[in-house]
Amino acid sequence: MKSFKRNLILILILILGIGLGFYGNTILNYLKDFGKQEDKKEEVATPTPASSERKFPAGFSKEGLKEKELDVNNDGRGELLLTSLAASGPQAVLVDPKDSSKALSDVFKFPQAGFAAEFIFKSGETPEVTQAIDLNADGVDELIFDLKDYGAYTSSYGVVSFSNKKLNWIAIESKGGSARPAVFRDGASVRHAEVFLVEEGAKRAIADISGGGDNQGNWTWEVEAYSWTDGKYKFDSALSAQILSEQPKKIIDGQPVF
Repeated sequence: MKSFKRNLILILILILGIGLGFYGNTILNYLKDFGKQEDKKEEVATPTPASSERKFPAGFSKEGLKEKELDVNNDGRGELLLTSLAASGPQAVLVDPKDSSKALSDVFKFPQAGFAAEFIFKSGETPEVTQAIDLNADGVDELIFDLKDYGAYTSSYGVVSFSNKKLNWIAIESKGGSARPAVFRDGASVRHAEVFLVEEGAKRAIADISGGGDNQGNWTWEVEAYSWTDGKYKFDSALSAQILSEQPKKIIDGQPVF
């Protein structure tokens, strides 16, 4: 069976130390020309004088305003994503690029009610989209946010969908069958971690991979892969086992040993 290492597309990767560094070149080179990323503008802070003259959708705070041009529906018309950090927390809304007061979505406030403690985050800065990509082949891009939550050597990322003029967390069904939001930690407070997209035909699975090594260079791994099924991402035991089997047993002088 063809190795998934050649088909991994990076959502996010923050590598501390030597852990998992062997993926870097192949993945980053692949991403460089992937999709429409070259057509999408970087987020920039809106100057205060300009923002003070503009109008925004009701309920949206302009504090720490950032904006990014997207084409979430892939229809050529485009949307403008506004993100901010109000006293109550982060916010996001899609608006008409020519009229920032005309909302194309609801005001998304990154709700966390009912979240387990491991998925709770606190944004220290305005969140920003690191990538927009169609995960489930429905023609609409999902938004991958850097949540700007800076913990003990970790960062937090979240995946948000756009449907029926609403922004919402992507739903994930965990290994035990419980529901969880698509919020991921990355860093080295406990173990190195990475989150990838795995090509599955037209759709893409999410693989959450973490590993840790001992003083002799022996590494152990944990993998949870989720495939798109019945409108949500569900734990895929077969895919998890396959990806797990492809991880190196050792990392010596920065090089993987399989």
